[in-house]
Amino acid sequence: STDIVNHVLQEADIESHIRVYPWARAFHIAKRMPNTLIYSVAKTPERESQFHWLGKVAYFRLGFVSLTQRDDIKINKFEDAKAYRIAVQRGDISALYLAEKQFAIVETTDIKQSYQLLISKKVDLVIDDPQYINSMSQHFNLAPTQLSFIKAIDDLSVYGYLAANKDTDPQLIKRLQKAFEIVEKTSWYQQKLLNPYYNIEAFND
Repeated sequence: STDIVNHVLQEADIESHIRVYPWARAFHIAKRMPNTLIYSVAKTPERESQFHWLGKVAYFRLGFVSLTQRDDIKINKFEDAKAYRIAVQRGDISALYLAEKQFAIVETTDIKQSYQLLISKKVDLVIDDPQYINSMSQHFNLAPTQLSFIKAIDDLSVYGYLAANKDTDPQLIKRLQKAFEIVEKTSWYQQKLLNPYYNIEAFND
């Protein structure tokens, strides 16, 4: 995603500074500060009017992740997960989605804190994309086989976008939109955006 964003900014000849914040704080800043971009943000009906949507920078197949050793966790259908405590990041789409469906969620500031709760067995599951399991394993000095991706959730299979604050300079928006149109036509962009392994089994709720 950052590679795509940097290519778009270069094409638009715009200087920027990328900072990483907990998701809820990043979202708050992007909604209130003109000339601010945010990524990778899901384009939900509730959010659609809150930003200028510039283009897709990621594709997520979010689903349940557990510790492999937890052979007591049995999830054969989506509703089975209601029996378990699930760590989610405050304000993200998985938190909103599972709360609406009355799952037992524990909100955290970021994905690392969610995994910390999982590893310490304070929660039973986290919501993540399988492509990030290896990096989380490395971060916590675990073997990748110690974490298991159970199954994706169809409703949480979404594109992540680069979006801009609604009060951003209109000329900047035009430059970014034009730059994105150029970048997204390249084969490089298509290879970055999608990954062939995404044809994985999913719960269809």
